[in-house]
Amino acid sequence: MLTITNHLSAFWTVVVMNCIQPVNWQYCLPVQDWLIPGIQEGIEIYLNPSSIYQSEREVLRDINIKK
Repeated sequence: MLTITNHLSAFWTVVVMNCIQPVNWQYCLPVQDWLIPGIQEGIEIYLNPSSIYQSEREVLRDINIKK
């Protein structure tokens, strides 16, 4: 429960408080461009933590195979 509270607090502090300022509206308004993909990525990482740096692991594995 504390983790959820911390994430919501950080989201409020970083995103909401910065998007309230009119100077940042041009970056915050296309919500579908940054929020939905971010949520999808978070769900993917939550469900499969080994997916983090997967492409980097594959590149390193390919380099080791070629040697």
